[in-house]
Amino acid sequence: MMKSYTKKTLKTGVFTGIGYAIATTGLNYYNGDEFDIWKIIFQTLFFTLFMSLFFYYKFKKEFDKNNPV
Repeated sequence: MMKSYTKKTLKTGVFTGIGYAIATTGLNYYNGDEFDIWKIIFQTLFFTLFMSLFFYYKFKKEFDKNNPV
């Protein structure tokens, strides 16, 4: 069974990645840049991975603080 902070990390990572993809695509459209699906996918996956790692540490620290052994 997954720990609660792992589930929270995955959800947060996915939602921030989707938000980043929408924002990036919107800015590219606004600036008149060409739409490149592979660039968007690469940037989104990298951003999602980075945010998941960041939030994993944060949520684990918070979980350990609230639930001592």
